[in-house]
Amino acid sequence: MLNESNVPGVRLAASVMAIVSATLLLCSNVNAQQAPKLSIPDVVVQDHRGQKVHFYSDLVKDKVVVLNFFYTSCTYTCTLQGRTFSKLQSLLQDRLGKSVYLISVTTDPVRDSPKQLRSWAKRYQLKSGWTLVTGDESEINKLLVHFTGSSAAPGMHLPVTFVVNDEKGTWISSTEAVAPEQLFKTVDYLTREDKKQ
Repeated sequence: MLNESNVPGVRLAASVMAIVSATLLLCSNVNAQQAPKLSIPDVVVQDHRGQKVHFYSDLVKDKVVVLNFFYTSCTYTCTLQGRTFSKLQSLLQDRLGKSVYLISVTTDPVRDSPKQLRSWAKRYQLKSGWTLVTGDESEINKLLVHFTGSSAAPGMHLPVTFVVNDEKGTWISSTEAVAPEQLFKTVDYLTREDKKQ
């Protein structure tokens, strides 16, 4: 089932079918309550350009973000995730990098240097507004444990995706592959102006 939460520290999990049905439900006047800000580690990471940034304050704070986890040598799950985000950035059009941002965090920071990330980015035609993140393993671990419950390591993993409106304190997530069209509808729901806070 799809979980929507605005309680700090809650890890969310949802199935693809739940995203489909919840999108329909959410569009019919189900409103989130006012919430305190969610606690996200503000660790120093590197983006695919090699620039050091603070994860929360530079990439997430007060933004609408779609977040996933991958590693560049992955040949199955991450390939699906790369295609999904590539299509999503096309669906978002001018909203990408202005009102909605995509972030992909590596689960293999030891091997995934900014150069490796740039190579992966070319494969999926990364546009401005989609940021790939690596960094020191201990810093990346703080993010991974917070969001997924696991430490950095390549290998089989769930295609965890989070959609967050940080300003409103609302999160929705899935632990299964989600179609880009459904992510787009979820972003639309979380950014609706008539949604009561």
